[in-house]
Amino acid sequence: MPAATVELHLRWSDVDAYGHVNNVAIVGLLEQARVHSFWSDTSPVLPPLTSASDVWVLVADVNVKYLRPIDHRTEPIHAEVSIVKCAGASFVIGYRLLVDGEECVTASTTMALVDGATGRPLRIGAELRARLLAFAP
Repeated sequence: MPAATVELHLRWSDVDAYGHVNNVAIVGLLEQARVHSFWSDTSPVLPPLTSASDVWVLVADVNVKYLRPIDHRTEPIHAEVSIVKCAGASFVIGYRLLVDGEECVTASTTMALVDGATGRPLRIGAELRARLLAFAP
């Protein structure tokens, strides 16, 4: 069971010469799902997305498995988002991109917490860990 489900709207520019959503656009859709899930205006889970923030949350690794092409469509697709691991100074977000309920992409991003001034890793504190684990399946 995902911790969050996000509607994602495709753009015409997401489509490549083969008529399906390009692999680079898929990574952009993962970014949209991540930002919507963890940096919402009403209840942000993670520190602010500004260069002035004391804590930065950076992408350390991206893994994508393309299971089937996603054709351009006007109806939204859905991203299921959850926290699959939380340890030390990093955590892993898991994703499933679905079209009409059919799984098309599975992916993960490892996110690292770093000090905004020094760039050095920061351990995940108890309060943030609890907020993140609320998104665990």
